[in-house]
This record gives sequence, structure tokens and C-alpha cells, in this order.
Amino acid sequence: MLRQNTISTSLVAGIVLLLQSCANTSKPVVSDADKLLAFRTLNETIKPASNASITTSTEIEWSAGILPWDRYTLPVFSPDGLHAAVQLGEPPSIRCLSGSDNTPIDTTTIELHILDPIQGRRFSPLHIGRGGLLLSRTATNQSVLVETMMGESGRWIGQIDWATGNLIWLVSDEYINAFPSMNAKGDLAWSRKNATEDRFYIVVKTERGTRIIDDKNSDWLLPVFLGNDRLRVFRILDGKLHLVELDLHARDPLLTAISLPIVEEGGTRELAWQIATTNQSSSWHEMHSFYHPVLHRMVIWQPNQAIEMVALVAGSVAATYVSDGTWLVATDERIVRQNVGDDDGIHIRERFAIPIATTSKKWTHLILLPEGNRLQVHAINLDK
Repeated sequence: MLRQNTISTSLVAGIVLLLQSCANTSKPVVSDADKLLAFRTLNETIKPASNASITTSTEIEWSAGILPWDRYTLPVFSPDGLHAAVQLGEPPSIRCLSGSDNTPIDTTTIELHILDPIQGRRFSPLHIGRGGLLLSRTATNQSVLVETMMGESGRWIGQIDWATGNLIWLVSDEYINAFPSMNAKGDLAWSRKNATEDRFYIVVKTERGTRIIDDKNSDWLLPVFLGNDRLRVFRILDGKLHLVELDLHARDPLLTAISLPIVEEGGTRELAWQIATTNQSSSWHEMHSFYHPVLHRMVIWQPNQAIEMVALVAGSVAATYVSDGTWLVATDERIVRQNVGDDDGIHIRERFAIPIATTSKKWTHLILLPEGNRLQVHAINLDK
């Protein structure tokens, strides 16, 4: 049971407890020569695999691939659902992940995978040669963001190209730079602090320049874009953990701040990181849900609405938006499609799985099914 002032483990760690052993399945690996053809055809046509199954909601789903998994770190997907990045190896400590420890590591590796929501074929992964990278929670259709701890030389933010695996450094200075987020325009937001001050502030870099968002008192963590012009950030002050929304159009975004209290005591970076990373955020659909450690379920925050915070299914641990306004919501034993305001929803799957939204009109969502040290990836079209 989760308590108000702590989450004993993140959802991604807790998923391990929900796994059931399954026999390994093997498929032939497609040659590199087939990859280019796959890139050209994936968006043009879709044929559900012959082993497609009907869910309890009468929606059709089919295999899109299989990913390796360290049983801790969830993959990060491109918005179109055609690429996935996985982090393998021994996971870093939560102090490292939450920005409190900058000791360099060499225990992690990153792999890039092509998904095939057309026929479910498997492609050879692209291994990134540099070790010790941390997978961020943000990707575009062109690249995925990573971090690396450099000790006294700072913490850097990098960008890996999906097609080539090339790594370039977007932020490489002496500061501790963490938790990058990128919107569709390529604007970058992240948390930054110097080595001597134990407090992060927000940096936003656009084609118009770089701006600092800081109240000189709070610890500002884990920014995420909603669309191109709004930013949600976790703020800790005097042990209180709040989620704050900022309007980036404003000359001073802090003057537009809307705040949602989450915990009123015991707020820490570790708790904020666990809340923020249990659910992959998708800036492109401008909707945001997160796990609430007091309510013990996923919630939606809707500032300026009649009901500002909407609780999803009891015991839910992941949720993602559907274009008709419903939500795909996961508990430890099922996925449902829930209307906002309802207590339950239409059953999609009678087992634990993790839903991910995409921008595709042919495979609107991906469903991750944990099986030991692998994740089965299924595609589903909820617009039919």
C-alpha cells in the first residue's frame, strides 16, 4: 500500500510484482536490408496479423513487436508508435534518477527498436555504443532524449536519432541538467541547478532564445509540455509537493501559475520522480494524467474546469487519452475504456497491461504486455 509521504517503489519497479511467467517465443529477425522498406511502408497500409484477437470491447488488436526489458524502466516511444527506445542493464539508484546524485555510471545501455504495427515483424535493434546513458521520458518522431552523469563536469542532455543512432549533446555544461522535455516545435525544457545549490529551476530553450523560470525558493522538477505553449512542473517547497501549470506565452510565466496540491508534507524529489515517470506523457494531445499517491489511482487535472481533478478507476496505475474524450486505464489486473466521470468502463483486457497513445489513425494505441524480461507490444485501433 502506498502512503502519502512516500512511494516505496515506482510503478516501473512495481510492475515486476505483477508479472506472470510465460514461455519465450522466437521469431526470425528481419535483415537490415528490410529496414528501409519498412520505413517507407509502415505509414501507408495496415493489415492486422492473422492471429489478431478480439477484446471484450470488440476492438481488434494485433502484434507490433517484442521489446527487451530490465523489469524496471519502461520504454519510450515515438509519437507515431513506430520506434521504441529501451534502457537495459543494472538500473541506477533513485537518487541518481531523481537528480540528487551525479555520480557517473556505466551499467546502462540503450537500444533503439523499430516496431511494425502492420505485420508484427521483428527487426534487429540498433545498439548505442556509449554506456551509462539514462533514458528520458520524451521522444519525437525523429529522436529520443537521454541524459548522462558527468560528475564534476555536470549532467548533460543528449538527443539520439532514431534512424542512425547518432548521439548529439543539446546541453553540455557544468550544471546539473535533468528531466528534459521537448514539444513538437523542438522547444526544450529541463531542470537545472549548480553543483553547490541543492535546488533546481526551469530552463526553456526555443528558437527565440533561452529563458529561466525560477521563484528563487522552490525546487522545480520534471517539466512536461502540454502542446507547445503550456508547461507542467512539479514544485517542492517546505515539504509540500504541488503540480504547477505555466503559460509560456506570458512575459513572466510564474504570474500565470496554477497549482494543484499533491502532498502537504513529505514531498521529495524521489516522490516527484516516481509520480512523473509512472505514466508516459504525450505533449501532442495536450492531456495529462498522473498517479496520485494519496488517492492511490490515476487522476486527470483540468484547471479552470467545473471539476478540476477527476479520479480514474480505483487502483489504476496507468492511463492514456483516447481521441473521443475517453481514457484507457490500467489496473493491476485489467484495462478499461473509461468515460470521465464514470466509476468504471468497458473492459478491454482482463490482465495487466500498459496503454500508450500514438498519433497514428491506423494504430491509435499500443498495449504493453509484460512477460518476464520482455514486453509484448500490441497495436489497437480505437477509432474504428
